[in-house]
Amino acid sequence: MVLRDTWWVRKQVAQMHWLDRVDDQTILEVHRVVSAVVEIGGAVGWLQTPTRAGIGQWLGGWHAAATTGRAGLALCRVGDQIEALGGWRAEPEGALGHVVELTKIMVHPDARGQGLGRLVVDALIDGADNFGAELLTLGVRGNNYGARALYEACGFETWGVLPNAAAVGDDRFDVVRMCRQLRLPTNAVIHGSTAGGMGGSSLRSGQCVSLRPDRSGLS
Repeated sequence: MVLRDTWWVRKQVAQMHWLDRVDDQTILEVHRVVSAVVEIGGAVGWLQTPTRAGIGQWLGGWHAAATTGRAGLALCRVGDQIEALGGWRAEPEGALGHVVELTKIMVHPDARGQGLGRLVVDALIDGADNFGAELLTLGVRGNNYGARALYEACGFETWGVLPNAAAVGDDRFDVVRMCRQLRLPTNAVIHGSTAGGMGGSSLRSGQCVSLRPDRSGLS
């Protein structure tokens, strides 16, 4: 009961907001989270603990991307400091412009187990949804079962595995690719992996190609 009450209190004071400026305090707080995650081997894109200046440049890139309306970095503040964060970024305008990648989702090790990861993911889904995304994707290291369970709880499902794709020194790890369909236009014509059609080719006699199952329905 004590743990549950503590979670209830912490959940009430957790505040989500989008990165709208890059100042010294934000850099300091984000650097604290990223450094702590990297130091325990978290798979968040850095093999070495980044410098504070490096985090400043990284945040500057996210801020610039956010001004285009095709990206956003969500920050979760508990009390007086940032404890979790994550970003969404749309593919370049074009055939894949409706696809959004969720990335850099992390929680400070001292703040784990309090549902902050779910708050961040939910915020990213909302941000991508407001953008008009049709399909969400993300990648997670294969051995990170906690994160995979979180994403599944948020409606994501595995569509493929990149074997041995993540290299950390001599160690190799799978990267699990996951997705969630948010919407499809009412006039969308679903071709899936059917042979032929625009940009495609016919399936020749004797060829054996694995086709994904029909996913025309939304989950």
